[in-house]
Amino acid sequence: MLKILELTKDELKVSQENYILVDVREAYELEGPEGKIEGILRATLGNELSLFLKSADKTKSYVFICRSGYRSGKACELAYAYGIPNAYNLKGGMLAWNEK
Repeated sequence: MLKILELTKDELKVSQENYILVDVREAYELEGPEGKIEGILRATLGNELSLFLKSADKTKSYVFICRSGYRSGKACELAYAYGIPNAYNLKGGMLAWNEK
């Protein structure tokens, strides 16, 4: 079984500049109650993310984000398949990001 690398919201908030953040949610979700993180990339899980990963810099570190962490975990698996070793899942997704 593949081990997905994860970061907590606190870990990410103190080192966000070290990562390229990619939101894999659908466009309509960005306006929902979980909101979005300003300035991050968006590539919906599926064909859009696959196209992004084909040309992604494999030397960079990426954090994939969704609502709760499930789809971003799948995005990490896809990134590993494209040869990107430094792919991280935001543990708990935007739900965790927004917790006080």
